[in-house]
Amino acid sequence: MKARVELSISCSDVRTCRDLARVLTPDNTSVPAGLKFVMKARQKTLRFDVFSESPPSALSTVMAVLRDVTLFEQVWLLSRAQGRAATRVSPK
Repeated sequence: MKARVELSISCSDVRTCRDLARVLTPDNTSVPAGLKFVMKARQKTLRFDVFSESPPSALSTVMAVLRDVTLFEQVWLLSRAQGRAATRVSPK
C-alpha cells in the first residue's frame, strides 16, 4: 500500500512563509528510501507533498512537519513579542 499526503500551511504574510520554509529546509534535505518529500512556498502558503511506500512513514513525516511548524510558530511569536517590548520606551 502506498500513501500520498498533501499539507498546506497558510502564513500571515509572505515573509513568515519564506522564513518557515528556510527553517524547515535543513531537516528535509535527505529522506529515507521509499519516501519523497516536496516543499514549495508560494506567496503566503507553504505546501508539502509526501509520497511514501508505507502509510505509517507518510503519517510520521506529516506529524514531524506539524511539530516543527508548531515549534517555529512558538519561537516566532516569542521573538516578535520580545522585539515589540524592546522597541517600547518606558517612562522614567
